[in-house]
Amino acid sequence: MLAVSSEPFDSPGHLYEIKWDGYRGLAYLDGGTEILSRNLLDIGLKFPELGQLHKKVGGQPAIIDGEIVVFENGKPSFAGIQSRGRSALPGRINQGSIERPAVFVAFDVLYREGKSVMDLPLGERKKLLGEIVSPGDEIILSQYISESGVDFYNACAGEDLEGVVAKALESPYLPGRRSPYWKKFRHTQEADLIICGYQPSRDGRSLGSLVLGASLEDRLVYQGKVGTGFSNSEAESLLDALGKIETNFAVLNVPPAEKKQTRWVKPLLVCTVNYLTTTAEGYLRHPVYRGLRWDKSPGECLVATEQ
Repeated sequence: MLAVSSEPFDSPGHLYEIKWDGYRGLAYLDGGTEILSRNLLDIGLKFPELGQLHKKVGGQPAIIDGEIVVFENGKPSFAGIQSRGRSALPGRINQGSIERPAVFVAFDVLYREGKSVMDLPLGERKKLLGEIVSPGDEIILSQYISESGVDFYNACAGEDLEGVVAKALESPYLPGRRSPYWKKFRHTQEADLIICGYQPSRDGRSLGSLVLGASLEDRLVYQGKVGTGFSNSEAESLLDALGKIETNFAVLNVPPAEKKQTRWVKPLLVCTVNYLTTTAEGYLRHPVYRGLRWDKSPGECLVATEQ
């Protein structure tokens, strides 16, 4: 279940919880643990320290909705989760689980004792979740407050957290749907976009910027380019990856001034960017690169103005 964007508001009919900055996952628990991403990747393979969640949850078979988060200095670290997500070799995955251990932050329950509870109101599902989860190092419950959404949002923004999600207490769980029952207040805007090309730096030796697109109906639409947010090592890694998927075909229309500078790539990679707003043309204003999203597919990337 997904949320729609909203300005902060107060409501006695809603609860408010932190919008966790990590990887969304459904934990399937039945004498073992399997965690799948929204596009059904086995995301748990990257986080072996979460492989025993079933020992912390009763009422199995159960399905728990939550976010895989890496904490640094008491706050969710997107850089930390990205570092873990990029690891592919077993040795590095195991090392990451020790150096930057992840936590599963549980915020909803879909199945308990093999039966769907998705039609129950959120308030009842939260109560069930608290009954079946035994918090520990690997799993915690997402805490929430009632009524005071504006103050909670301001407090989260003051701590530089990603934002807040407001959820109607009477809402059912609607899998796969973006519903106004859930509303997100972002501290900054965020978009998952497709890397459609890149532009070299002025000296031609390194990465200057990424050319970004998103899906609108059956075509790709230009969303602008991002040239900040990646470190030197990330830039080198991106250049290496993009060089392997270059194509002579222009995969989307860009302004004339960008055409000659752009080297096109097959639209296979997804990245996350933060931005302030969009221009009248629909381009991102002041975008900042945050990292690749290997857990999301290009088909999930909608134009930023419609997210």
